[in-house]
Amino acid sequence: MGDFSIMKRFFENSIQKRKARKSTKQGKLKYGVLSKIWNSIRNIKIQTRLMVSFIILSSFPLLITGYFAYEKSSSAIKSKISSYSLQLINQVGKNIDDQLARLVNDSISIEFSELVQYAMINHESMTEWEKLQLYNEMYGNFTKNFSYLNFVSDVLIINNKHYEILVYGDMNNKLKINREYIEFLFQKSIPFKGVPVWTAVTEDEITSISISGTREKEGIFLSRAIRGVHGDRDSLLLINIRAKLFEDIYKHMDMGTGADIFVVNSEGVVMSSINPDITFSEQYEDKELIQRVTQSRNKGGEVFDLDLHGEQYMVAMYPIDHADWYVVSTIPYSYLNHEPNTVGWYIFLLAIICFFLAMILSLIISKTISAPLSKLIISMNDVQKGKLDATVTDDSHDEVAEVTKNYNAMLIELKNLIEEVKNKEIQKRKAEFKALQAQINPHFLSNTLNTIRSMAIKQKVDNIADIITSLIKLLRVCIMKGDELIFIHEEIEYIKSYLKIQEYKYYNNVDVHFDIDEEILQYKIPRFLCQPIVENAIIHGIGLSKTGRVIVIKGYREEHDVKISVLDNGAGIPPEKINIILNDDSNKSRLSGIGIKNVEERIKMLFGDNYGIHIESEIDLFTNVEITIPMIKDEGEEC
Repeated sequence: MGDFSIMKRFFENSIQKRKARKSTKQGKLKYGVLSKIWNSIRNIKIQTRLMVSFIILSSFPLLITGYFAYEKSSSAIKSKISSYSLQLINQVGKNIDDQLARLVNDSISIEFSELVQYAMINHESMTEWEKLQLYNEMYGNFTKNFSYLNFVSDVLIINNKHYEILVYGDMNNKLKINREYIEFLFQKSIPFKGVPVWTAVTEDEITSISISGTREKEGIFLSRAIRGVHGDRDSLLLINIRAKLFEDIYKHMDMGTGADIFVVNSEGVVMSSINPDITFSEQYEDKELIQRVTQSRNKGGEVFDLDLHGEQYMVAMYPIDHADWYVVSTIPYSYLNHEPNTVGWYIFLLAIICFFLAMILSLIISKTISAPLSKLIISMNDVQKGKLDATVTDDSHDEVAEVTKNYNAMLIELKNLIEEVKNKEIQKRKAEFKALQAQINPHFLSNTLNTIRSMAIKQKVDNIADIITSLIKLLRVCIMKGDELIFIHEEIEYIKSYLKIQEYKYYNNVDVHFDIDEEILQYKIPRFLCQPIVENAIIHGIGLSKTGRVIVIKGYREEHDVKISVLDNGAGIPPEKINIILNDDSNKSRLSGIGIKNVEERIKMLFGDNYGIHIESEIDLFTNVEITIPMIKDEGEEC
């Protein structure tokens, strides 16, 4: 029972080790993706790989650098133009504000002028001569304010009865204003109680505007309520300003191709513009721009992006303090992006040039590698057809030339080896013929043993009959011809025949247990693969033990492999001798003449280095020899 508990612990340890090896295999699967990528690259021709590598390594960095250069230059240009536009608009706004402040101050000085106050009180009762004299005095008094600036054409006082008093202007060509428009000015200005109101007017509201004897069709009115005869602000001071006054401030400023500068009020009415498409005194067509501009009044000057007429624009605005006006500039991004786009095209053309240069260079370099390799491949194909004289000439000094030289040397050596093999084969056939002449006919030997067996049965010598029967079975395996592989259940039967013979030697003192899964019995195994292991366990293992000889032969499937182990409770093997056993040709069994090393070599020769024999042993406890082979179907193919 003690021996069986030891073997049980051994099998439990074996199962744990197999699980550990299984987890190791699963860990190796993580590297499967890298292996697939590697194999995919290896499946591409060398010339193609080199060309693609050259193109990527030369073009990709240039494209990345060009992209960042384009983005940085574009961002820098936009940032500088944005700052420049805001500064320029701020300056224009301040200049316009200065002009407006001067006009406001002039309107205040006119309101509190003694001559104006006198005219407002007495003008209706004065004679025409007195009115003319009073006009000449007022004109002479205010000429110093307006004449040298040449932007104010008329100054009028209109009382609550809509009676007009000309303070400054051409007496012979007075400004004529439509009565409906005068009423509109009163309604708009009186509620503001003296705060200036700025209005854009055209020929629809006035008959003409006189500036130094000439007539213009548009202008700007400064209107403000002033105190009348009774002390109420029910009269109107009206100053007619030349519209081009504000245009002159910014008309020489160049903001770029397609850019505009104009002035609008909070209602979106254009107060000044040099672009004929932006009509004076009319509503600006884009309401979103007016909304964005008016929302930014308390923020001071601001720059923002806006879509106008289906195109992206950079908009800069500046609010004017002395009027509800805004100076606005619009610059199209097509102009802003012109230089970055030019730089981008230069980079793109440079990338194309580098791309073609990289292709040419990679083609030349790859040809220096692929051309000699192609010669080698052609030569190898000729060798495959049997032309062993297909050497390759390469006088270069690179690695490919070195391979070519070694290849030529290999061909010469191959020819010599083939000749040598031919000679040895001839000698071998001669030796086999001589051995055949001296060989005993195995069928004669088998028939003779059958005769002896029959005589033993007749004489009732059953033990001799059993031994001879088992011996005949083993002899048939040795002399049978055909497939190297047999079914596992056949191999087990041969082992049992061998054990039957050994029972008589050890007087039935060997306890053999078979634990074979039925699933694997229909798989195939090389002939005499297990018998040498069992023979070694009997002779060198339990053969040294006096009592309690136990051998356990276990067979099972593990994934796509078949494992057969032979466990004995004999003397064990020292660790330093295990390698000797696996490499010692002298370690041969008596029946088959096949040693454990030979079994190991047969397995690896048939199935590869992943299969073979594994030995575990403890001195005076056990020895376990485990055989691992692939599952093989009836047809001899691996599952």
